[in-house]
Amino acid sequence: MTVEEAFGGLIEQVVGEGELEASLEVSIFGTSDPVSIADAVDGFCRRELGAAVERCLFYASSQGAVFGLDLVDQGRLVLKAHQPDRTAHFLSTVQEVQRHLSASGFPCPAPILGPRPLGRGVAVVDELLSDGAYVDAHVPAIRMAMAFALSSLVRLAHGFVSSQNLPRSPLMNLPAGSLWRSPHHPMFDFDATAAGAEWIDARATWARRELEAEVGEMVVGHTDWSVKDFRFRDGRITAIYDWDSLAVEREPVIVGHAATHFSMTWRLPVRVAPTPHEVMAFIAEYEDAREQSFSAAERRAVDAAGIYSMAYTARCEHALDPEAKEYPPGSAREFLAGLM
Repeated sequence: MTVEEAFGGLIEQVVGEGELEASLEVSIFGTSDPVSIADAVDGFCRRELGAAVERCLFYASSQGAVFGLDLVDQGRLVLKAHQPDRTAHFLSTVQEVQRHLSASGFPCPAPILGPRPLGRGVAVVDELLSDGAYVDAHVPAIRMAMAFALSSLVRLAHGFVSSQNLPRSPLMNLPAGSLWRSPHHPMFDFDATAAGAEWIDARATWARRELEAEVGEMVVGHTDWSVKDFRFRDGRITAIYDWDSLAVEREPVIVGHAATHFSMTWRLPVRVAPTPHEVMAFIAEYEDAREQSFSAAERRAVDAAGIYSMAYTARCEHALDPEAKEYPPGSAREFLAGLM
């Protein structure tokens, strides 16, 4: 079997034919050619793991390029290739946290291989957790399980708060005088699509001012706590992915972002954004899990973080559809507009 046959056209399905769709692949691999990318990944596995790719099980890209692979005589694993701005120190620390969580019984994949060069970037390899199914987080029991799991993560990872290799949340670690960080994917050009987004920027500016107080305890949290990265079986979480989203941040910021993004998925035909009622329910369930309510100042920070993170998502939507006057049901722009 050739490398091209092993990957079965999965890369082509994601990359597409346009320069915009392939920008992440170019950033990591220096090319958008699917055969060249497959060759690079197969070469990495032969060199670093001692086995060729027998079959590519899935491929997805967002902030990184993720390959589910079945290797000859070695079984299944996940390889994630990161953009060049992801350092080996950061990814090594992420894997330390993963290893600790996995050993504690938390449903995250255990690391197999630490960061190694791949293309222009760096790649890590984890075990493949595939038990369970993708579900709808608008179901109250699913939402509650996610809120309780976030509280467990914060508790279990407390020993890593002093790590110098974990960053602040991307939503908080901004260049001086800037309202936004560089978008997480090259397809989102905030500068070129600023016209018409003034109302989004106004909400974000208000939220940023509220967050200047820096209230709440510093914790290790997951900054992309959305159901697209979860699997469930019989109401129990069986897998949580995307661990390069770890950050050291104020607890209200972690919770505010999760409360407004926990329902986000493109895997099922459901509304992306939660309703305001669901946001409040998630926060209350998190408070139940931590066995302590947020103070009044902390709760303002939770609300501000939620609005700011929702504004960021709305800006991403606007960047892809800047002419829209009406917003799709369940979108971040619909949610944000409803607060005005």
